[in-house]
Amino acid sequence: MGQQNELEEAILFLAISFRPEVKMTWLEKEILSQFGIVKECTKPFEFDHSQYYRNEMGDHLKKVFLFFKGFYPVPDAAETKLQSNALEQKYITDSGRSINLDPGYITLAKLVLTTTKNFDHRIHIASGIYGDIQLRYRRGEYIVNPWTYPDYKDANSIEFILKARTYLQKLVKDK
Repeated sequence: MGQQNELEEAILFLAISFRPEVKMTWLEKEILSQFGIVKECTKPFEFDHSQYYRNEMGDHLKKVFLFFKGFYPVPDAAETKLQSNALEQKYITDSGRSINLDPGYITLAKLVLTTTKNFDHRIHIASGIYGDIQLRYRRGEYIVNPWTYPDYKDANSIEFILKARTYLQKLVKDK
């Protein structure tokens, strides 16, 4: 019989896709009030890796990745996704969504996103929310999966996620 281990330490990660007219200062204020203090954020980049949101959100979308200060309790992942869905809903206009929020968490071993969409590679975690391992950390580098989203494979994205992992390592060491 296996022994139950403590949960891995984690930090909260968030990817935000948004229409060009959405102001980052407004978005940062909303994110801060919902999820906590942002430790680091990428500069907005063109979200041209996929046309998935085109019909609902339009063209020329921007995207940022960010991670938050301090440890994140992994059991809260489903609730965080539900909160992000409510925030998206709050800003729907007649022309569709203004923002798309993809929360998740980073451990020393992986980057997990949360989603409402079930597929064969996703695990139900709670309340109709699924965990999706986008990246795995092995032998000093991130390994992508066949289902990893294209923008998470990008060298700049990997570099930012490595920075987040380094921050987590320091938190764990200083604990």
